[in-house]
Amino acid sequence: MEENTLISFDNLQVVLEEYGQKVRNEYQDSLIRNNRIASGELLNSVEFRVLQDERSFSVVLDLASYWEYVESDTRPHWPPVDAILKWIQVKPILPRPDSKGRIPSPKSLAFLIGRKISRKGTKGSHDLQNTLEDVNVEYRTKIRDAVVKDIENAMVIILSRTF
Repeated sequence: MEENTLISFDNLQVVLEEYGQKVRNEYQDSLIRNNRIASGELLNSVEFRVLQDERSFSVVLDLASYWEYVESDTRPHWPPVDAILKWIQVKPILPRPDSKGRIPSPKSLAFLIGRKISRKGTKGSHDLQNTLEDVNVEYRTKIRDAVVKDIENAMVIILSRTF
């Protein structure tokens, strides 16, 4: 502990690093389990950082920009055709013949998927929400215990300097 610092939260830092790793790993596992890996970009983008300032600690997740569309339900809307085309190619989505045996082109398939989204929206997987709920239950006590231990350590140092 530095001379000008009252309390060093070393134990909390360790537990928050473990927490970030657990959230990252469990979220990635959930994306895989729920078949939300299309290109793998979202899966591979998941990283975490533990930030600290004078008054707080934060665990921050860095995710691909479109993570919310995978996570959350969306209201009916017309998605960008280019994004649907890219998704069809990456996934890959194979067109099936219609009742007359015609196979749609990728562009036609993108239109059909976009039309369905414009009518029904999309269903999110809620992988991150579920992961956070599960991991938070496990880590609440660990975080509390780490803070208590850090405060106890600081009190021992303060009392030993005082008496």
